[in-house]
Amino acid sequence: MTTIKARLNCSRLGSDGTYPLVIRIIHERVKREVYTSYRLRPEEFEVCSEKAITKSRVKEKVSYIREVNECINYIKEELKGIRDSLECRGEYTTPEIVHAYKNRNDMGCFFTYAGGRINELMILGREGTAANYRSAINAFEHYLGNSDLSMNDLTPKMIEAFIDSQTRQGNSPNTAAFYVKQLRAIYNKAYDEGYIRSAHNPFHRIKLKGCKTPKRAITKKEINRICRVNLDGRHRHLELSRDLFMFSLYTRGMAFVDMCYLKKENIHGNMLVYRRRKTGQWLQIRIEAPLKELLRKYYNAESQYLLPMLRGGDSYKDYRYIQRRLNKRIREIGDLLEFNFPLTFYVARHTWATLAHESGVAMSVISEGMGHGSEKTTRIYLAGLSHQVIDKANRAVINSWRL
Repeated sequence: MTTIKARLNCSRLGSDGTYPLVIRIIHERVKREVYTSYRLRPEEFEVCSEKAITKSRVKEKVSYIREVNECINYIKEELKGIRDSLECRGEYTTPEIVHAYKNRNDMGCFFTYAGGRINELMILGREGTAANYRSAINAFEHYLGNSDLSMNDLTPKMIEAFIDSQTRQGNSPNTAAFYVKQLRAIYNKAYDEGYIRSAHNPFHRIKLKGCKTPKRAITKKEINRICRVNLDGRHRHLELSRDLFMFSLYTRGMAFVDMCYLKKENIHGNMLVYRRRKTGQWLQIRIEAPLKELLRKYYNAESQYLLPMLRGGDSYKDYRYIQRRLNKRIREIGDLLEFNFPLTFYVARHTWATLAHESGVAMSVISEGMGHGSEKTTRIYLAGLSHQVIDKANRAVINSWRL
């Protein structure tokens, strides 16, 4: 027996208190959900009747509820028709019902699906990934000259031609590789969700030829110059950028985005505990003396954050604004010190790893300390590594340049 019912997905609460409306299909105890474009509050949905309801008399609200119910009826009828058709053929599965439904609708369009995926990532707070996807989608759509591309019409030849077009435009191989990686991630997600019929992945044999970027680590002498640079007078505005660079070095090369979002609740005694926004991995760092000084310097009783970057708000727009401003200022410090390379916050992360290696710290410990989630073999090997080992490595790195 197959049940097809409208429900709210109560595991995805929105910031406005609403939940996504889904049509839930259960067949032989296997559950799948078809998402609608509507969201409702719990009091706006009646489970027994599977209908949206409202006590409001506001015209716009009444109209919205009517649209929701029409959508519920339409999708349920579509799914029931597909179920009946599959029953006539014999055995079938829940994913087959969903797959057949999705192939009837425009989510089979690559760009339509990508847009939905980007919106979902924004709701989940993964703004960086959403921005990467949007950048790649815009470049690909501009190359094709239209936004009408079926998932199943995407071919290796089309992708290779897109890569060639990036080269002709003067973009680096790394840019083309970046775009294709994002497109591949979108395609793979669509495949996992049943939007693609073909078993042949058009990205399978695509070889991405990126260029190796120059090493970005700096020497101990250069670290001390950054630490001691005179930023009085007209250079006072550079002080925060310098301190953030040092903060990253004191925290095993913490990424700029993670520094921005650190909150007071991330302090647990003498430990700094946070979750990497890129990988979702939890890391904990012992607060050494120089790090404690910076935390004390920027402590603000009225702010929830440990560092003074997100003063106006915590949106992705606010983050990008402060990122651009402070990136510019850290480069100014490099120019002030007459470095012959661009100084960036990423340099701090790369430098920590390099100095740790030069100090005799095992590569596995470095990987664990920096939260390199992509190194699967190392991750398995280090599953039970003590944090004391990593904290000792961090102390060795800090002491390696401090005189």
